[in-house]
Amino acid sequence: MEEIQKKKIAGTALIVMSSIVVSRFTGFFREMLIPNMLGVNQVADAYNMAFRITGLMYDLLVGGAIAAALIPILTGYMAKDREEEGWKAVGTFINIVMLAMVLVSFLGILFAPQLVRVFALGFGGEATGLTVELTRILFPSVAFLMLAGVANGVLNSYQRFAAAAYGPSIYNIGSALSILLFYRYGVQSIAYGVLCSAIIYFLFQLTFAFKNLKFYKFRFYLSHEGFQKLFKLAIPALVSSAVVQLNAIISLRFATLFSVGSVTILQMCDRIWQTPYGIFAQGIGIALLPTLSAKLAAGEVDNFKYILINGLKTVLFLSIPSAVGFIILRQPIMNILKFTHRFDHEAVAMAGTVLAFFSIALLSQSMVTVLNRAFYANNNANTPLMIGIFTIVANTILSYLFYKYTPLGVGGMALAYSITSFVNAVLLLSILNRSMKGIYLKKLGVFTLKVLPASLLMGGILYLLNAFLPYQQSPKTVQVLYLVVQIACGAGIYFGIVLLMRVEEALYMYRAAIAKVGALRKRSK
Repeated sequence: MEEIQKKKIAGTALIVMSSIVVSRFTGFFREMLIPNMLGVNQVADAYNMAFRITGLMYDLLVGGAIAAALIPILTGYMAKDREEEGWKAVGTFINIVMLAMVLVSFLGILFAPQLVRVFALGFGGEATGLTVELTRILFPSVAFLMLAGVANGVLNSYQRFAAAAYGPSIYNIGSALSILLFYRYGVQSIAYGVLCSAIIYFLFQLTFAFKNLKFYKFRFYLSHEGFQKLFKLAIPALVSSAVVQLNAIISLRFATLFSVGSVTILQMCDRIWQTPYGIFAQGIGIALLPTLSAKLAAGEVDNFKYILINGLKTVLFLSIPSAVGFIILRQPIMNILKFTHRFDHEAVAMAGTVLAFFSIALLSQSMVTVLNRAFYANNNANTPLMIGIFTIVANTILSYLFYKYTPLGVGGMALAYSITSFVNAVLLLSILNRSMKGIYLKKLGVFTLKVLPASLLMGGILYLLNAFLPYQQSPKTVQVLYLVVQIACGAGIYFGIVLLMRVEEALYMYRAAIAKVGALRKRSK
């Protein structure tokens, strides 16, 4: 039974991760266009800040509630053959959030100057004015992203993971095209293009989710037991799941105090490290939540623990070597991403430092994503909320201290973020282990003591390779080839070492690959 469960979750996670790869890389491409098309300057800083402010509003109001409340509640009702009854609760929640989002979009447009003054601490008059204008253009997109998020939540509840995961790539592609096509006509044109992309994204998701909306009604069952349970879950989850965005925007707020272009560099590096984070951790987290919820609903606590610890091991198996690789290869990565004169050499060097500090968060934030899902599956969003509030305060204090008393520059903001992310992971893991009376932490510790040295050995070999490869003197295509070779070598070295160490995840992947090759050979015959 455990092997069947493992294969089912692995298959689901693979579907989600493969579709998220497309979404993350299209989002990554969108972000890389900004410094290359707009430059590392005041205009790019204003655009990035406006984009972050409106994105934060979405996360605060609905992003976390869908994952933390809608999916477990609807999945629980369906597991008990009470789907229509579950839709009374979920439909009420959706209707309230829709009305709230319309109000918030209106208020966001009205009070954009006040919002910008709060977040863009170091912006001058011209930069502030441009940020306000862009924020007002982008705010209606929040409502359409919310509607698309609702559709995603419904699709995930019905375990239609691929359809939900591919949707964001439509939004990213539309946004990237807006930058490519409209940058000559002013940054305002780009913002309008992004708004249109959000509308198209929603319509795309709606076409997939429509058949699962048969029980949805625009009615309000405020006294429904399921809605009250969902609402109590959603309120703290709204804040706790937005911790990543809140901490990121705190970092951006302090980044405005440094030289022009610091906001753009910080935003770009944040997107780079979040690409593997989204593929590995969020993909696995999305796949795990319905299964974890179902196991607890059925009273299968041991199965819940087994699935959780294997999820944590999987994200660490992938994220630890990725973080080491980013730190070692930070400058080659940044040199390759520079493809116009607007992204100058000084900015490239600064971005490399910021990326190295952000990479530390890759492993801890990956754990946080999975651990949060475990709390949500147990209908406990208060614990992630309280820990999240603590880390926001800690991040603010550390950011100030690094800004005031160190020469790290904008890199200090990335380091502060990574430290608070690590604290977040440790607190969540400790509290969950105590509340569940053990979650096989010894097993996780032994696993980490194998994966970490393997990753560091891989990093040492990559460092030596990097020292001998003539990146600076080579054309862009050769630089890309060098980087691909180094990544392939690093992956091969790491996988070889963990296989020799008999790491369970490596053996499972190896056996699955051998079985796949064998099946393909039989078909070819």
